[in-house]
Amino acid sequence: MPVLHDHPTAPVRTGSRTRRRLASAVLALVLGLLGALAVPVTASADPGDPNPNMIDWTVVDTFQGALGNDIPLREGQDDYPQGNPPVDGFGRRHILQHGVVPDHEDIQETVGTAGFCVPAPDDRVICTNDEASLVVVYVTRNDPRSGDGRPFGIITAYYFLPCFRAADCTGPEQPHKVDTSLTYTGTGTAVNGSPVSLSAKLTNDFGTPVGGRSVRFALGTGGTQQTCTGTTAASGTATCAIDPVDQPQGTANTAPVTASFAGDDDYNPSSTSAGLGLTSPTELDYTGVQRLANGTAARLAARLTDFAGDAVPGRSVGFVLGTGDDQQTCTGTTSDTGIATCTVDPVDQPLNASATVALRASFAGDAGYLASDTSAQLKLQYATGRSYGVSAHVDLVGVPLLDVTPQPDTGTVRTADAITTDTPCSASYTSLLVSVRKLCPKVTTTLAPGTVTASSTVAQARVGLPGVPLIEVSGLTATSTSRCGRAEGGTTLTLRIAGVPVTVSSDPNTEIPLVGGGRLIVNEQLPATGADAGLKVNGVHLVLPAGAGDVVLASTDSATHNCGD
Repeated sequence: MPVLHDHPTAPVRTGSRTRRRLASAVLALVLGLLGALAVPVTASADPGDPNPNMIDWTVVDTFQGALGNDIPLREGQDDYPQGNPPVDGFGRRHILQHGVVPDHEDIQETVGTAGFCVPAPDDRVICTNDEASLVVVYVTRNDPRSGDGRPFGIITAYYFLPCFRAADCTGPEQPHKVDTSLTYTGTGTAVNGSPVSLSAKLTNDFGTPVGGRSVRFALGTGGTQQTCTGTTAASGTATCAIDPVDQPQGTANTAPVTASFAGDDDYNPSSTSAGLGLTSPTELDYTGVQRLANGTAARLAARLTDFAGDAVPGRSVGFVLGTGDDQQTCTGTTSDTGIATCTVDPVDQPLNASATVALRASFAGDAGYLASDTSAQLKLQYATGRSYGVSAHVDLVGVPLLDVTPQPDTGTVRTADAITTDTPCSASYTSLLVSVRKLCPKVTTTLAPGTVTASSTVAQARVGLPGVPLIEVSGLTATSTSRCGRAEGGTTLTLRIAGVPVTVSSDPNTEIPLVGGGRLIVNEQLPATGADAGLKVNGVHLVLPAGAGDVVLASTDSATHNCGD
């Protein structure tokens, strides 16, 4: 604000009026020295006002300018000498702290005479009355804080001592730039990758808003600094947006913001700064095993990155395998590459219809990074198998002669655990065409490594069908074993055809032609479909000519699914 109390001197004028003003001026200066020693009243001021003392907007006197304009003298505001630099008040309180309130007539003469007054920045007017040795400074515009719609009014009024030699006269007080103050009023937080609105309020030395001025905002420092510019509204507030925020997260989780007004012909520059709490969104991507096997260890992993795709190290990531009562959990800490790993050992999950296990990984978030999570469906390794002793279906010229459903039969086994079936053995099956004794089927699975073995034994069998020679089998055992990457099987037996012993090769799918056009296949092996590894083994398979039917002794199936990565 203008220097109001380094009172200038003016050339002396002759006459009794001048002598009277000189006495008044001397008295004012003496009282001013005493008033300067007084302790100002302190109270809360309006936001944006650099002076913390309370403003009293009460009008204590009223004057008219040369154009008939309203010029109130308000109770005003005390000075704040403790500031750095000190801050002046205004109105009656300010005047009394430096002297006495000049006579009403003197003030009216000074502000009401056009030749005494010159415009100054910020709607201020400086009036100098040499005859009265009086200076009055007032503001013509309204301050909305007053609530009465009248102008701000008189800032100060004081008598000055006349100078007696023209060479020593400094001349009347000259207009000069007004001090300003910026207060940050924007958000206190920012999120990387999202827009942020920054704002600041520009006020003059009495806390009155200053409109129409450009304010520059800078978020961050150095090479990553982001800037934008806003223009103050009538309220003195300038707003602009940074979109999107892109600041290094660092360890302090803050980003500095600076608002600056460069000043102009009327106002001095000012600036302010603040710290915004900075957070970054994160993304968590599962990178661990895709397939699991009960009874073995599973290495779970996920990569944590920030909004820019950069790794976020040193953060805890929790993993949950399975759901409900079957949940298994572990926790890992992200490395310099952002990858967190942990191990569930051993995996123990139930087999569902889709043979999948739900996986969820989550980062809870912290002061600098927002929470994120991810999920996946992992494949669970499982085994299937079946074993039975005998089955047959024979038609003769369209007339059913024999229909034996698989028996004894384990049924289809599907499991991800270690099990052994408990299907009872059968002592015998006897009919006019087929008779068998001591049939035992079994399916066994193991874990770590996962295997499935189906076996079927038939102690004795006799097949005597029309049109084919008598077939006798003893000591028949068929097995099928599968594990990830491999399936194998075999058959052992003693065979007689039409009463003649037959030596059978151990090779798979050994076929023996029969009189009448039938075929006997020993150690029949068929690959499983829809499995990673699997095999079907029929110990003995009799195929009748012309599609008349077939008889199977000692049948086994084994297969493994969802084998490892």
